[in-house]
Amino acid sequence: MNKKIAIIGATGMIGSRVLMELIAREYVITAISRNPFDLPGSTLIIACEGDVMDSKVVTGHVKALENEVLISVINPDPAHPETFVEAARNLVKIAEDSGIDKLITVGGAGSLLLPDGTMLMDSPDFPESFKAIAKAHKEALEVYTSLEGNKFNWINVSPASQIHPDEKRGGYRIGKDNHLLQDASGRSFISAEDFASVVADLIEDETVRNQRITVAY
Repeated sequence: MNKKIAIIGATGMIGSRVLMELIAREYVITAISRNPFDLPGSTLIIACEGDVMDSKVVTGHVKALENEVLISVINPDPAHPETFVEAARNLVKIAEDSGIDKLITVGGAGSLLLPDGTMLMDSPDFPESFKAIAKAHKEALEVYTSLEGNKFNWINVSPASQIHPDEKRGGYRIGKDNHLLQDASGRSFISAEDFASVVADLIEDETVRNQRITVAY
């Protein structure tokens, strides 16, 4: 029997594709959203209203429906990026209180390392308008990396520096050393569709444990 999966943030560019990938693989899905009526109709989806900032409500949904894996595809609020760290702490609390086996969160590329050891977000070409979001993702990642004695397995998945809708190509690479993955021309890219496949693959993959990974072609 397929695992039961809870997902938060399933209406965005990446989240909606992760959700469709879960449906294609016939998981039973608890989709938690502030606007559940925006979720697609499917016999595999149980739509629930909830906000990650209210951990008690979300924990109730995750626990009551006996989910084994929680996937978070939420993004920092551009107007209040500092609240993203609190959201990360809430995700940890939800994971602990609901008794799930695995927490998969989607991170950012800004804190990945370039060949010279500097972070992408500290490079001269990194857009100033994205720096607060990148910093929020970095601080959220630190919430996970500082965990000790956690009973659940956490995985933070950072996309390439460029991610947008495109076709599935396959043939992507997974990095585990915090370095930005680039192709021979120096480009770092992954389609949102292939990225969604990687997130879904991690549900069953037991080789990745308590770490950050990144994905690119």
